[in-house]
This record gives sequence, structure tokens and C-alpha cells, in this order.
Amino acid sequence: MLKNNSHNFYVNLNQVYDFKEVFKSTSYQELPNDWWVIVTDIKDSTTAIEKGRYRDINSLGGCTVAAILNAVNPTVIPYVFGGDGATFCIPPQCVEAAKTALRGCIKFAAESFNLELRAALLPYQAIKPKASILIARYVKSKSLYQAIFIGGGLNEAEKQIKKNTQWHIHQADGEAKADLTGFQCRWNTIASPQEVTVSLLVQALNPGTEAQLALYQQLVEKMQQYFGNDEQQQPLSLDGLQLMYGESYLMGEAKAKIFSSKHQSFSLKINALFFKVWALRLQNLLGAILMKLNVRLGKINWGSYKEATLLNSDYRKLDDTFRSVFAAKKIPLAEFESWLKNQEQAGQLLYGLHISTAAQLTCLISQVGVKHIHFVDGCDGGYALAAKSLKLKLKLKQ
Repeated sequence: MLKNNSHNFYVNLNQVYDFKEVFKSTSYQELPNDWWVIVTDIKDSTTAIEKGRYRDINSLGGCTVAAILNAVNPTVIPYVFGGDGATFCIPPQCVEAAKTALRGCIKFAAESFNLELRAALLPYQAIKPKASILIARYVKSKSLYQAIFIGGGLNEAEKQIKKNTQWHIHQADGEAKADLTGFQCRWNTIASPQEVTVSLLVQALNPGTEAQLALYQQLVEKMQQYFGNDEQQQPLSLDGLQLMYGESYLMGEAKAKIFSSKHQSFSLKINALFFKVWALRLQNLLGAILMKLNVRLGKINWGSYKEATLLNSDYRKLDDTFRSVFAAKKIPLAEFESWLKNQEQAGQLLYGLHISTAAQLTCLISQVGVKHIHFVDGCDGGYALAAKSLKLKLKLKQ
């Protein structure tokens, strides 16, 4: 596997255009030795989800992605969104900017959501003695370049930060400032095009990279056997994509937009939130009209915006754990889960699975109507609740 130790390591990676190519070890390069790894999540996220706050959890995860990408811009970095948090790899030149952004995100989570965002930053060299971070760059669309991770390094990073608090970021350690520009949360929940929406996590148990890739390839083939091709598994639909107007739905984005406001008075911030929510409602109304009338404005073709949203959705990924949110019918889903259980009993894998009736989107907009990506999760907890089941199994196995 080739190595590239430059600041532009990720942007210079060879690109793969077919997801099947990520199951070939030749598609991967190792992270440079001097890079760093960021891991974020929300403390007690499952408790918050049980209280109906899954949209807040996803919003904070999306805000973290926006903050880090803005902080390291124009450097292109690999990352993955996991529902209640995200993981990033950054070059050493970006470490201080990332720390400031992470402290800002911790502040934002506490002040705007009364939630605790946990963040850690550790050097790849602390991970490498036990595992590697190998990365492929999958091009799903002109807007969506997905980083695919294998080698066990990201799982090892999570173990390290649980054992060693020296890698943890604290708000009080320095400047706390995050640019959340680009984060959006405008789409309503999207009912399953089939019968249910499934959030699935699968972790291969064989320590060998080649064996893991072979298992994940077999997994994808089984999913095609039970649920059809990628289009049939797509958890979103054109008819299901509807903009939302409710205050509770738009509040996350409104809070993000006024986070850097100079207003210090709580009452002034309440007023700012009120007006920001109404501004978002009006923007949504205008957007719905433009899409309905198939209007083209410059580079923006509003008539095809929903099609682009489906194309730019990251409903399937691999970051040492295979993750997918997909549409399914109940009978083949039961048969598929029986196959998963058999593989689990044979010691090949562990899995976590959550079933809901709809998907939800968390969006990053780099250029309105032109460059946009959409993180997909299942409603009512999705990845977070699937992860809860998987983590319990991992703990019992230790």
C-alpha cells in the first residue's frame, strides 16, 4: 500500500468511483505518521434520544462536522459522520485551529442544547503500535467524497481516549470559537420507501484487513440479495423529501446561526431565535416554490434539487465498522437478521440494528443549490441505538 506524507495527503489519494472497489486493499493508503485523529460524541446520547431529542443529537453531530471543516479550510481532510458525533483525521498544521473549533462546539452544545459534547484529539503515532488507519476516497457524486477507513485504527482511537484523558479537549483550556456555517437541517423526516427504515452497524471480528474487507463485501452482497440494488435500498424518496416549518424542527439550525451573535442578554437571544426561525420558514417556502416551478437561477437548478439530494446522501459508509441506513420490507429483513445472527454465532462479526419508520437528514451546504451533502440517519435514535446494542456485545466479548 502506497504512503503519502504530504499536507495534501487526502486530496491526492486515488479516487474510486464504484463502492465495490472499497473492498480491495489496493484502494487504500495509510495515514501519514504525523497526522492526528479527532473523535467526538455526546455524553448520554441514548438517554437524550429516549427523551425524544434525537434531532438535537444529529444536529450537534452535524455542527461538529461543519466546525472542523471550516476550521481546517482549505485543507481537505477525511472524516465520517456517525450520528451522535464524528471522526476526523487532520494534518499537524491544523491541530490548533481544530482545538479552538472543538472547544467552541463544546460551548455551543452546553449553552444551546444543555448537552455535553465530548471531544478528543490524539496523534496517529499513539494509535499505530496497535492498529493502522488505512483510507480510500470514494466519489459518490460531484459533491460527496466519502472517506472509507479500514485497519482498526479508528476503533483503537476510541479505546485510547477512554483509557487516557490526556487527549481530551476542554472548553476552559483556551479560546472557544466555532464557525458553524454550512450546517442546515431543513428536511422533514422521510418515510421509508419500503416498509421500514433500518440503521445497521456491523463490525468484522477477524483482525486481518483482507479478511475484514472480504466479510464486508459478503455483507453488501447479502443485502443486495435480500433488499435489492442500491436504488431499492435507498432510504430516501423524492416524494418523501418535504421541507419543514415547525419551530421544534428548525430550532437546531436557528441556534447554530446565532451562536456567534454578539447578543449577551438571554432575552435578546430568545428574540433572535424567534426571528431566525421565521427567516428559515420563509426561506423554506421560497425554496419549495422554486422547486415546484422548476426554476433555474444561475448554476442552481431548483427543479432537480431533490434528485441531487438523493445522489448526495451518505446512507452507507465504512469506518472500521460498516454502517448503513436502508429501506427494507419486514419479511426479507427478518431473513437477513437470521443470517447476521448465524454469522455472529460463528464468530465472524458483531452487529447492532435499529428499526424505525423513517429517515432523517443532517445537511452541509457549501454552495447553496450547487454543492451540498446530506448525512442520513434513522429516526428515533438510528445509529446511536444500533451502536448501543453493538457496544454491549463488544463489552461482553472482552
